[in-house]
Amino acid sequence: MKKMRMYAAAAMLVMGLTLSACGGSDDSDKGSKEASAKTESTAKGGYSFTSGSVKVEMGADASKVVEELGEADDYFESESCAFEGLDKVYTYPGFKLNTYPVDDKDYVLSVVFMDDTVETEEGICIGSTKDEVTEAYGEPTEEKGSSMIYEKGETKITFGVKNDEVSTVEISAIVEK
Repeated sequence: MKKMRMYAAAAMLVMGLTLSACGGSDDSDKGSKEASAKTESTAKGGYSFTSGSVKVEMGADASKVVEELGEADDYFESESCAFEGLDKVYTYPGFKLNTYPVDDKDYVLSVVFMDDTVETEEGICIGSTKDEVTEAYGEPTEEKGSSMIYEKGETKITFGVKNDEVSTVEISAIVEK
């Protein structure tokens, strides 16, 4: 049952990434340059994630991060709707690493928690309480439906909350095309 929920969540994530990226501007060159400039500023000072000894910074060069993390348990790629090239998803124990292409280079778009074996730098994981999130992060920058969103630098962390318990965690770069 737990595996089925995990597979369903993974399928929804991939579909959501694919669909949410579509519908952007047709001005690819302008978007590419803006995303490139934003990527350079995103890598430092925002939310990050650590797996073992590897610090994953949003907007960082994905090839270096993937090399440090080692071989993924699973890998998926699809044509990007927002950028020229391929969006890539690497699955590791407990989380997925999503990337986006700019100028023939891949950058870290987000880290999505898949279970309670991983946690944020502040110690929040799937299963933490809403009060624990507020204690660790303060009041959210924004609340949308059942999501608590915090922004820091050019990054954000989104906690999905159900029945006062964290059900999803996503740390992502703020990338506008």
